[in-house]
Amino acid sequence: MLRDYSTGLSEDIRVFSGLEIEHTPAYGKRTLFLARNDLTLDEIKELAHTNNCEAIYYGANRTYMHSHGMQLAQIQTLLKEGFWITVDYPFEIHRAVKQKFNSVWNNPKFIPFCSLIFPDTEQDTNLCFKVDDVDFNKTNPGVWTMSMTDFKKQAGFTQWDEYKKDEPIGDNK
Repeated sequence: MLRDYSTGLSEDIRVFSGLEIEHTPAYGKRTLFLARNDLTLDEIKELAHTNNCEAIYYGANRTYMHSHGMQLAQIQTLLKEGFWITVDYPFEIHRAVKQKFNSVWNNPKFIPFCSLIFPDTEQDTNLCFKVDDVDFNKTNPGVWTMSMTDFKKQAGFTQWDEYKKDEPIGDNK
């Protein structure tokens, strides 16, 4: 993903740190962002400690890989050690992600971050969102709806320029 960092534009950055600027429970915390899936637990912990991070973000820059086997064990250990953990994944695999991380899903420091991609939102003034149930009156007490206009008024918003403060770590190869 081509994006801006403190060092300029790049599409090759695989590990970086910075303050969490998206409005999640880890907002404002120094975070280790992982845009790769091949680091060991010890490597992640070392990078987090070296960079004074209290949060770890899996799936940065849309790199989440659901089939990666080490994530759950890593996340369980990191949560026990007090880290905040975000897992950023696409909506299309929500059920599978929820099942995979069931053992930590309700941990207050675990942040499942379900990403919905909506291009051209400035043209969607009449769009409404609906959080529905699997069938009528099956698993939820009802449905929730909100217009795009109201959503934008109430949701935390992060401008693209705010991402430029993230700092690449290491050689990122």
